[in-house]
Amino acid sequence: MWDRTQVATMLQPIMEYMRRSRALLPILLIALFGLVPAGALAQTDAIEEAKEEKDNAFDALKQADAELEAALVVFVNLHAELEDLEYRIGRMEGRIDEDEDSLSGLRNAAQDLVTNAYINSGSSSLESALDAANIQDILTAQHLIGRAADKGTATLDRLDAITRDLIRKTATLEQDRQRVAELEQQQAAMVADLDELRAERTAIYEEARSNYAAEVRAWEAAERARKIAEAAKKSGAAGGLPPGTIPDFICPVAGPVHFTNDWGNPRSGGRTHKGTDMMADKGVPIVAVTDGTLRFSSGGLGGIAIWLKGSGASYYYAHLDSRAAGLTAGSFVTRGTVIGYNGNTGNAYGGAHHLHFQIHPGHGSAVNPYPTLAAAC
Repeated sequence: MWDRTQVATMLQPIMEYMRRSRALLPILLIALFGLVPAGALAQTDAIEEAKEEKDNAFDALKQADAELEAALVVFVNLHAELEDLEYRIGRMEGRIDEDEDSLSGLRNAAQDLVTNAYINSGSSSLESALDAANIQDILTAQHLIGRAADKGTATLDRLDAITRDLIRKTATLEQDRQRVAELEQQQAAMVADLDELRAERTAIYEEARSNYAAEVRAWEAAERARKIAEAAKKSGAAGGLPPGTIPDFICPVAGPVHFTNDWGNPRSGGRTHKGTDMMADKGVPIVAVTDGTLRFSSGGLGGIAIWLKGSGASYYYAHLDSRAAGLTAGSFVTRGTVIGYNGNTGNAYGGAHHLHFQIHPGHGSAVNPYPTLAAAC
């Protein structure tokens, strides 16, 4: 039989989940309706489909929440009935103990009456008594009651009443205990149902949030690529991107660094410089300027180099002394992750340690990274 502490322990995670879920529902609404402007949602079929799926998923969430509330009410009511039965059983058991104590004395008094009846009535009464199936038959036998004194009759009546009441109480107690067993089974089933509902609710919520967030990220990536491409067209390759075009961009050199706008400076073989050389000490950490995936190259003019493919643009890091340990081609890194260390490999060998950095809007041709670097570093 479960006590109150056990039931409270079972209820605690359910109640905590409901409190947390109620707090999350407004956040979910804000996330689902507020992340993307209404006008932008109509731009692609994918966004519209995601919105419809999200709305359906949210309706399912509300339905699951209502079912969870209803199940919890039933559970609490069952627990209340169980507590009441346990209280009644406790009281009934106490009364039965009292009755049994009373019966012990009354049975002794009844035995005395049997003895007195034998002495006063002779052997025939004793034989009748001995022929009776049990003591109750003896006590209710007419020949014995007729010979008992007034005090003896009261004793026998009391014994008979208590005996009958004890039988009734015992039967009631057994019924209550059976009901308790049924309630305990119902509670166990209810806990399982609540857990299942909670798991279903969580799965629906996570799926809706994940699917819609993925569509939002895809839309944001497309918008970012479009804005970067438009900015590159307006400014031209030499003009670079206006500051703020890549909103999450950070400085690629995690340490003291110096650089100038050296885009277009002449290089050997009639080439012109297609990036910014960022001067820093050897071994200074080089980090991802945004979230993206990595691609490596070695040898040639750039020496040890890394390509970072981000949302709407790619970034080229050259002349590294080494790459960071644990990274492989295709690794996804978040903004600020150390991906290598400053050096002078490639055609920079023997010269000043520096990072040659490029920005490629739309993963196409390079544009001058200086305006973007100047705003971030």
